[in-house]
Amino acid sequence: MVRLELVISDTCQHPQLIETDEITRVVIGREHSFDEILDITSGRLENDEIALLHKLWSDDTFPRNFVRIQDELIITERRLF
Repeated sequence: MVRLELVISDTCQHPQLIETDEITRVVIGREHSFDEILDITSGRLENDEIALLHKLWSDDTFPRNFVRIQDELIITERRLF
């Protein structure tokens, strides 16, 4: 399974979708909306991946990890096993 990351970047001007064999990163700026995430992921990610992005974006009860590296806040799913 590919790891999914939502990255909030202090310097991001335009939302980006970066895909490799190991990771899918959605990079947005602090002022971008979820609609902009949908714009860049539509047709490129599966519905379950988009649902996970929405949980990472907005669900305060969803178990998430937050890691700050320089100008980026990386949000990932916290695996409970």
